[in-house]
Amino acid sequence: MRLFECVRVFFYYSFRFVIYHEMNHSGVEHLLFDDCDSESDDGDGRDGRDGDGGLDTKWIAEYERRIMYDEYRLLLKTDVTEITFEFYYLDCNKSCVERINPVKYSLRTPNKITQNELFSMIRSYQHVDKKYYNFNALLFYSFDFLDDGKELSRYLRGGGGRGGRGRFIEYTNLLSIDTIYISPVLTIFHDVIGFTVLLYED
Repeated sequence: MRLFECVRVFFYYSFRFVIYHEMNHSGVEHLLFDDCDSESDDGDGRDGRDGDGGLDTKWIAEYERRIMYDEYRLLLKTDVTEITFEFYYLDCNKSCVERINPVKYSLRTPNKITQNELFSMIRSYQHVDKKYYNFNALLFYSFDFLDDGKELSRYLRGGGGRGGRGRFIEYTNLLSIDTIYISPVLTIFHDVIGFTVLLYED
C-alpha cells in the first residue's frame, strides 16, 4: 500500500467515525421497534428480545464496537511482524529490469530482521529460469511518525514534520549487517515497510 492509498484510507475511516458518532448521539433509538405482531409473544428473551417486549439491541452495539476497534486498530502503533521483499532482476549490464518479484515475509522476531534471515531470503531467489543473479544492493524503506501521531497530523495538513517521511537506507555489503531494527509504526503503514533487493544477471 503506497502513501497516497494509506492517507486515503485514513480519511475514509475518519469520515466513517464521524458518521458513527453522529448516529449514536442523535437519538435514533426511538426508530427501533418490535415488528413482531404476534400477541402470543411473551418476550422471554429466547428469541433475541430483552424480555420486556422491546427489541434486543445489545448485539448491535457489540458488533459496532468490534467493527470500530478493527478499523481503528489500523491507526494504532503496533509491532511489525511481516514485511515485503521486492526482488528486481536486472540484466547483466544493470541497465534494464527484466522482472520484479514481490514476496511477503514473516519476521521470526517482531521489529527486527537478522543477517541470517536476509541471506536466506536473498539466496532463495537468486536462481530464476536457470539463470543465476548476483547480489547488487539491498534498499530498506522505513516509514515512521514520531510523537504519537502529532507528526502524522502535521504531515496530513501539509506541514511536513521531522519524522513524517519515509527514507531509503542502502546496503551494498550484507556482511556489514548484523540486525536491522524496525520501530513499531501505525498499522496502516505496515505494508509500506520493506526491502528492495537488486540482483543482476551473472
